[in-house]
Amino acid sequence: MTLVVIGANPTVARAAEALPGDLLHVQLPGAPALDRNGGRTTGTRQVHTVDFHDRAAFLTFVDEVLKPLSPTAVVSLTELGLEPAAVATERLGLRGVAPTVVRRTRDKLEMRRVLERRAPQLNPAFACGDDPDAVARLFAGHSPVVAKPVSGVGSNAVALLDRAADLPADRRTTGTLLEAFAGGLEFSVETLSAGGRHTVVGIAQKGTTGGFVEVSHMMPAPALDAAGRARVEEAVGRLLDALGLTDGPSHTEVKVDGDRVVVIETHNRLGGDGIADLVRLTTGIDWRVAALGWAVGAGVPRAPVAAPAAATVFFTAAPGTVTAVAPPPPLTHGTIVEWEVTVEPGDPVRPLRSSTDRLGMAVVTAADTAACLAAVAELTALPIVTTRPDVTVPPARRVADGRSTARPEAARPGSTAPPSTAAQPTPVA
Repeated sequence: MTLVVIGANPTVARAAEALPGDLLHVQLPGAPALDRNGGRTTGTRQVHTVDFHDRAAFLTFVDEVLKPLSPTAVVSLTELGLEPAAVATERLGLRGVAPTVVRRTRDKLEMRRVLERRAPQLNPAFACGDDPDAVARLFAGHSPVVAKPVSGVGSNAVALLDRAADLPADRRTTGTLLEAFAGGLEFSVETLSAGGRHTVVGIAQKGTTGGFVEVSHMMPAPALDAAGRARVEEAVGRLLDALGLTDGPSHTEVKVDGDRVVVIETHNRLGGDGIADLVRLTTGIDWRVAALGWAVGAGVPRAPVAAPAAATVFFTAAPGTVTAVAPPPPLTHGTIVEWEVTVEPGDPVRPLRSSTDRLGMAVVTAADTAACLAAVAELTALPIVTTRPDVTVPPARRVADGRSTARPEAARPGSTAPPSTAAQPTPVA
């Protein structure tokens, strides 16, 4: 039995080591090297390098390298590896997700159009950016409106607009999807499907900024009672059925407002942002191993539940230069079990426009959902990263004698400019 894994990061590669049989990793040129030993006690492991974004080169690799090995399955848990994995699966005649289904999950406009035909109750009103009449109708009936890239990831380039005139000319294209803003709370739903039967393994409640960047995830979701969870599970099942996703993992984002559930987006992979760790801590399910091993019949590995509730919290700070980074603090309502800060004094901090602008994260466990909410609020309120605003240099001004009055360059570390701490968003309660 041979499992081919496309585009694994070190965490996914370690999870793959737990699976039986042989492993074959397909990595992009220049990707970080995987551990040479891999910790395997059974089976073998190979690592091949190929640009799987180059369709012609990848198909040649599939025909010349993978096909002679007769692999059991080809999978990926990285966004840009999903379509190559599906293409290889189809070309080799293996069990897996069809390329057309993967494209429906990755192309947000195509997903909306499929739902419009098959499950319209899950859709908000929407329009394509290149259709001026549809855009005008959308804004006439709804405000505000969300503009997002059709193939975007990580909350990048998502904007909230009040008027059609606010939509820039360079976004009036087929690459932009516009949707009526959906109210309510937002949730991430992790699902494992087999033969068209969908099993929800975890639901996380999101905390987001006004710019849609996620700053926390909590599991179980504090705001969902049994009836609310059932509505979410039913909606996700309808979504996956409409898209034709019958097997494998999926990560779906929805908003719940009263009894209505609106689908935001979905992917045929597990969620990022440490959501797999929340599943493991609160259910005992090793979500990464399950999401990789479904196609080779590995089942769903379980361990004792580590905590009744858990959360990931992301660190942010005002734009500027980092002046201080705090150590992990003691919490009144929970326990920090993982901690990572990705900046240090002297590093620049950009405005928070996407998930790549966050500055690190912590994983917190708690005795129950109420304590978890309190722990997230407690940690979010602390100035983990402190910054000093950068001073904008005014342009030089010429005076009568031709001399320049340019001021010194922007303040650097060591200047007397006053510090600034993050105005960190409060997670959704």
